Parts: sequence; structure tokens; C-alpha cells
Amino acid sequence: MKKALFLLCLMAFLSGSVFGQTSNRPYSIVVHAAGGYGEFESMFNYNSTEHLVVALGVDEKWDFSEHWSLVLGLDYQYWHFMNYYVYGGSHSAEPPTDKANGFIIRLPVRFEYQEDWYYVALGALVEKGFGDNSDNDVKDIVSLGPTVEIGGRIRLFEKSILRIGPQISAGHTFGIGKYQSLECSRVEASLLLRIGYEYHF
Repeated sequence: MKKALFLLCLMAFLSGSVFGQTSNRPYSIVVHAAGGYGEFESMFNYNSTEHLVVALGVDEKWDFSEHWSLVLGLDYQYWHFMNYYVYGGSHSAEPPTDKANGFIIRLPVRFEYQEDWYYVALGALVEKGFGDNSDNDVKDIVSLGPTVEIGGRIRLFEKSILRIGPQISAGHTFGIGKYQSLECSRVEASLLLRIGYEYHF
């Protein structure tokens, strides 16, 4: 399952790259890094977990006009879990050791509006988590949700632009529950500061 999902994301990204470089539309690549904070609430174990996020990714961007673009991304996120809360007021300073970290493969699709000095992007994402599962009664977890990004654009060279700005994402996580039914296991949200380098072909 893990290899299949990764290969699917990689195939989608590579297909977009080939299309972008062979089509007549303006095309660019954005390489970015990010860091920030996230939190999710479990619907099965009745707890809430805070985590630090470190992310790396690549976006493919097709310009449809001077101001509008379609953006397809492939992101890797590392989560380090911190505070672990149980509903009802009890609190543990750290989550159990088998839930101390994990990572996410994320595939976002966004529409972006840009001017010379700023951009705004709005879209949706699908992601798959790997590592230890905090919801022990759930397997094959996949998340779906919206993502919003706004930031500044600084032109470095004729074809190169530095991008920096916050990204807010939210999602409902779905998985196969202990009764073999499709269930929502948790709700998550994250706030990241992204720094990217955009190169126009």
C-alpha cells in the first residue's frame, strides 16, 4: 500500500512535468521547504495531539494567464509529536513512545492568483500517513481537506523568484475502522511558513 501510493504520486508528478515541458503554456518549478505547527483530534481514542512539522516539496505550475495558474505538488512532511491531551482534562507531557514521530506524503492541487509582488493559492489535498498509527483501531488512513497559502514574491533574476508566506491546511482523516467500515478517525490542522524558489522555463 505504501509503495503503491508513493508510485501513484510520483507518476502523477512526472506526467505533469512531461506535459509542462512539452506544452506551449508557460511552465515553472517551485522547490520549497517549510516548518510549523500542527494538531489533530482523534475520534476513536478521544485525544488531541500537537506536533512540530518539517516539510520539503516540489510544485509544478502552469500559467493560464498573466495572473492565474494551476499548481500540482508533491510534499514530504516529518511530524514530531509533542503534547498529548486526553478529553476530559487529563494531560500527558509526551505521547506514548510508539507515537513519537511519523511522516506524511501529500499531493496538493491548487489554483493560484499572482501579482508582481504577492500570490494567493487555494485548493485541496490528499495525503497518506506512515509510521506508527495513533489510532490503533484504524488502518489504511488517508486524509482529504482544503489548503490555503498567501505570500510575497521577490524577483531574483529574470526567470527566478523567491517566495515566502504562511500555509494553512485542514483535513478529515478517513480509514478502515475495526468494523471494516469507512470512518472519519480524526480532524487535523496545520500552520506552516514556506520558503520556495520558483524557476520559469
